[in-house]
Amino acid sequence: MFATAPPAARFLLVEVPGPWGRSAPTDSRLDRYASGRLADAADRAGVRVLLIRRPGRHAEPPGEAPRRWALVDTRRSRQAVRWGSWRHEHELLDVDLLDSDVDVDMDVDRGIRRGPAPGRRPQGTGSGPQQVALVCTQGRHDVCCAVRGRPVALRLGGAVQNWDVWECSHVGGDRFAANILLLPSGELFGGLDPDSAVRTVDTFDAGRLALSFHRGRVGRSPLEQAALHHVAVAAGEDRRDELRVETVAGTEPVWTVEVVGGGRRWVISLVQRWAEPARLTCSSARPERARRLDVAGLHELGRA
Repeated sequence: MFATAPPAARFLLVEVPGPWGRSAPTDSRLDRYASGRLADAADRAGVRVLLIRRPGRHAEPPGEAPRRWALVDTRRSRQAVRWGSWRHEHELLDVDLLDSDVDVDMDVDRGIRRGPAPGRRPQGTGSGPQQVALVCTQGRHDVCCAVRGRPVALRLGGAVQNWDVWECSHVGGDRFAANILLLPSGELFGGLDPDSAVRTVDTFDAGRLALSFHRGRVGRSPLEQAALHHVAVAAGEDRRDELRVETVAGTEPVWTVEVVGGGRRWVISLVQRWAEPARLTCSSARPERARRLDVAGLHELGRA
């Protein structure tokens, strides 16, 4: 499942309780016109929209209680989650999706970054938790996500410390359910059950990655994700952010990637292959082929 994290590096999270349709956010309880405009604006800004809701039963709450939104940046040196609230869908159109400047201070004792709200300041903007765990549970998109994801979300919500846990809409890779996206780091994990999900988050909190469940980091190319994964496994290097890609050369279907970290340097050759046909999701109507990036050669060059 490695090298399967999606390319988006920035996200807009929108709290929408109740059921979601197959194509969130436009197929949900959001106003159709406003959600369509929001999707268009996000696409132009390179931002992916994810619906979120609290784990548990998903009945629509009565009245017009404020709901949360968050603009998330996972890019290195810009990682932050900026929160706001909304009552009416059209307020979401006032979120400045192009504003990527982050000027924050860390409240160390509470583990919260505080900083300016983006853009034109929809009502109630402010700060909020900076460690957000999203578990995909969008059953209308693929039943695997609901069946496997909801128990994971419920368990995480009561078992992990210092994480704000939400269910979320489709993150990609339904066949790897249950999937967890940790923000703002952008690390994505799959193939989890409730017990392994808790262990994975605890391992992350200890500064390491559970490599056997690690799909990659969002915003990185599949080549980078694959090279980092293969080197990490071969070198037994699971420390977060310890490895980085220095150079990439070659053209499809063979590439050479140089990876450095921990005072060491490797050169890895990757070759693109296609797996045997298989059902890639629980809802697949027919078998399909998934792309693979396999190791053709891996050599350590010595100290970096």
